[in-house]
Amino acid sequence: MRNFDPLTALQALLERCRVRVDGRTEGSGFFVAPGFVLSCAHVAGGAAGERAWVEYEGAAHPATVLAAAPDAAEAAGRPLYPFPDLALLELADPPPGHPCVWLDPEAPPSGTRVTATGFTRDLGPRTAVLAAGGRTGQPGRAMLELVAGEVNPGLSGGPVLSHRSGGVTAVVKATRQEDSAMGGYGVPVSALRLLDPAAYRRVLSAHDRFHAVDARWRSLADAPPSTGYEDGPAAARTAGRFAARTAERAADRAFLALLAELPPDSAADLRAAFLRAAPPGTFEPDLPLLDRRDVYQELAARVTLGGDHLTPELAYCADLVRALPGDAPLTRALRDRVLIRAGETGRGEAARQRIDSSPPSALPQHPSRPAAAVRPSVIGRVRHSLRDRSRYHVRVWQFRGAEEIVPAGPESAELTLPQALRLLAESLPPQIETVEALEALDGAAGRPALVELILPHEALDEDYAGWRLWPELEWWTLGRKHRLVVRPLERHQEPRLHRPWLMRWEHLAGQSLDRALVCVCGRGRQQRPQALDAAFNTAPELAALVLAGAPRGGALAQAFRVAVASGVPVMLWERGTDPRPLDQGACATGCTAPGRGDCPDGRFLRAARTALADTHRDAAPDRIRDLRNEAELHEAERHPGPDAPDAPLGDRVVLLWDDPARQLPRTRLAPAAPSPVTAPAPSTASTAPAPAPATEGLPR
Repeated sequence: MRNFDPLTALQALLERCRVRVDGRTEGSGFFVAPGFVLSCAHVAGGAAGERAWVEYEGAAHPATVLAAAPDAAEAAGRPLYPFPDLALLELADPPPGHPCVWLDPEAPPSGTRVTATGFTRDLGPRTAVLAAGGRTGQPGRAMLELVAGEVNPGLSGGPVLSHRSGGVTAVVKATRQEDSAMGGYGVPVSALRLLDPAAYRRVLSAHDRFHAVDARWRSLADAPPSTGYEDGPAAARTAGRFAARTAERAADRAFLALLAELPPDSAADLRAAFLRAAPPGTFEPDLPLLDRRDVYQELAARVTLGGDHLTPELAYCADLVRALPGDAPLTRALRDRVLIRAGETGRGEAARQRIDSSPPSALPQHPSRPAAAVRPSVIGRVRHSLRDRSRYHVRVWQFRGAEEIVPAGPESAELTLPQALRLLAESLPPQIETVEALEALDGAAGRPALVELILPHEALDEDYAGWRLWPELEWWTLGRKHRLVVRPLERHQEPRLHRPWLMRWEHLAGQSLDRALVCVCGRGRQQRPQALDAAFNTAPELAALVLAGAPRGGALAQAFRVAVASGVPVMLWERGTDPRPLDQGACATGCTAPGRGDCPDGRFLRAARTALADTHRDAAPDRIRDLRNEAELHEAERHPGPDAPDAPLGDRVVLLWDDPARQLPRTRLAPAAPSPVTAPAPSTASTAPAPAPATEGLPR
């Protein structure tokens, strides 16, 4: 056709995918897979099982909400239904042969032209061309601003087509102001990952299978534009860029169709696979990874290393080929697709090497990612607010090596100490599962994760070992299941304390801990702060201490602070205990300085030396975990009576284990966040008002 325009034809196909939805309110929706419609929750309904009607080309079809954002009844006091405000509907008797949109989870750059379509209240069907603006909301929870056009009431739930990618990138949520060209807001389709995971996987797998066999959408999205090609080098470069982008889209669809045929994977394995294939230092995605499609598309959006190194999404698919049964037809199809795509981009040899490498530990490393010299861990930190030391911030990292320390998310707002510890407890489980999955990929399956808590002095003596972080496994405690250590925040915030810290840590490298342990009680003339400091200054071998009680206050807390400042990297104590009374003059006669003799009440010191016999410095976290389990077994077998044996060391033991090679990046000082500015309240673009919405971001 002489005047054929692919974009105009794609907009027409988009209109063939739209539907009118009559549920909680009236609005719009669109087919995303055969028999499945995507709309807004404030239009279709906010709870699975709610009934609605879907009108398509003049015929009404009964539908049921398959998955949706929470009911708006929880949303009192907000002008908008809470994010993500999405609902998936399943039609009981869908119209045969209907088309489906292609979903594009990548947000369009600001200024990209977009097309929104749906059914307005007054004008009936409407298609509007707008532009993508900024983002409103936190990362992973941000709405797309639709500007330079009018978003009419009734368009809520309709699709937003990106002219750049040729895919539907958002769902119309609200108009900014009725009867104006102020535009509105859209919810990115990536927010579908915040709905029910089983429903999400079912619908998106059907979406990818549909587009693998139905060429209507891709034939238009991948067609060259009808204008803009003129003679000369510029036209050739433009044509080359378009051809490369078209090849990427075709490859993505082919890979996603293959991934849709694979069985589901666990959340921890998905995160581990993502991190294995991602460039060094990559943060975890802001949204949860629910299936392999999410991993692939998140990786495809990452920066690619130069040269002949595999792109992250190809590296991921190559890893899958290695993990699947070698003689399965799906494995062969995925292998062929990886090699073909890698060959097209000049990376064929890198793909063959990655696929043919033997055990998981032999996976090739990124050139800037050194082989792991230390074991990976989860590090959680609680630090004082810079403005108020009675308030705290929480942050969690995955430590994969000194050059690869990846935050699991942003630092928290200011919290009270109980709030901070509660948030820390909630943040640890998914990171622990990811680190263990990464270790399994490296051939260390079954090894419990190392968990390191960097804490201020006032929070060191909490019962972290007793935390039950997995409610469905109420007998499963953090300290008995995992290698748990605490570390002093003060030393990590004061660089001038690092040299003696490193010196004493190195001094421990060649000896067993039972021979290095000495007792400190903080009492007597020789253990006042000045004398202790003098003892540490003249005895570099003092590198592992047993405290006579918990360093919560008084003289023992002062002694603990002197030890931290002097660089002592290993300390043990019994949680919640105070030093026992000593005989008069005991310190003056039985303990002249640290390391010169046993405390007269040396019960805990003797138990620690016995329990840590032949235990190397680096094995201390493993041994303490074993001791906690031994103490639990002892408690189960213990018989009452005066002749009952003492419990082995471990039931209340706290291990401070502070490896100077495992330091976090320095925290940058930042000004206080400005007070939020109140903007004009937008209204939903459905034809009837939604029930009062809830505050976005609150736990549900």
